[in-house]
Amino acid sequence: MSSDIAPPVMPSYIPFDQTYVLYDPNDIISIVAVQFTLLPVYIMVFYLSWFLVTREIEPVIVVAGHLCSEIVNKILKVLLKNPRPDFHREFGSGSLSYGMPSAHSQFIGFFAAYYTCIIVFKIGHLKKWQKLTWAVILASVGLGVAGSRVYLIYHTWQQVVVGVTVGVAFGIFYFIFSSLVRDVGLVDWVLNWPVVKNFHIKDSYHHCYQTFKDEYDTYLLQKRSVKELKKKNI
Repeated sequence: MSSDIAPPVMPSYIPFDQTYVLYDPNDIISIVAVQFTLLPVYIMVFYLSWFLVTREIEPVIVVAGHLCSEIVNKILKVLLKNPRPDFHREFGSGSLSYGMPSAHSQFIGFFAAYYTCIIVFKIGHLKKWQKLTWAVILASVGLGVAGSRVYLIYHTWQQVVVGVTVGVAFGIFYFIFSSLVRDVGLVDWVLNWPVVKNFHIKDSYHHCYQTFKDEYDTYLLQKRSVKELKKKNI
């Protein structure tokens, strides 16, 4: 006796461009989820660009925090040995084959917690509603990245929750740690190394932070000074 019930149709997952991220190109949510799941890569590219353009030490400090968080993630994965969902159970090798905690979720949890602390405690010119707005944006981005890992079946929601929790805790710890390191002068000591000074690396982000308006006002003042100097020389 034949059955008229058709077997369930599995989504046709394919790699996104030149990445290893699998997604369903016929699902708009899957397409959006890919961009969220690749956000940590975009953020790392931003850190590199930030450093090369401004020569600020801050992106180096933050990347060091991310790398320490990644080491913690690898250790926890090996200790917990919690497998990924069946669809990606054979993903990667070694610690990559484990899913607890989610590395992407931990990364974005660290990012959101660290920069929320920066906005709340370090940037004084923002009003309360502006700080709250930025905190909500960072939290929303974190939820987007974490949710994308579940939607694309790379992790279970438990693995994502643990990843975000570890990332947030480590992000707050690293904010406190990096602040103490600066307060005791360790960062300034490194900046005084001859090899570092030759690359003109600075920490104005910490010592003399300027808003875009402050930078623009400085530009106008310098521009006015140059014009006045030219008039005197004519």
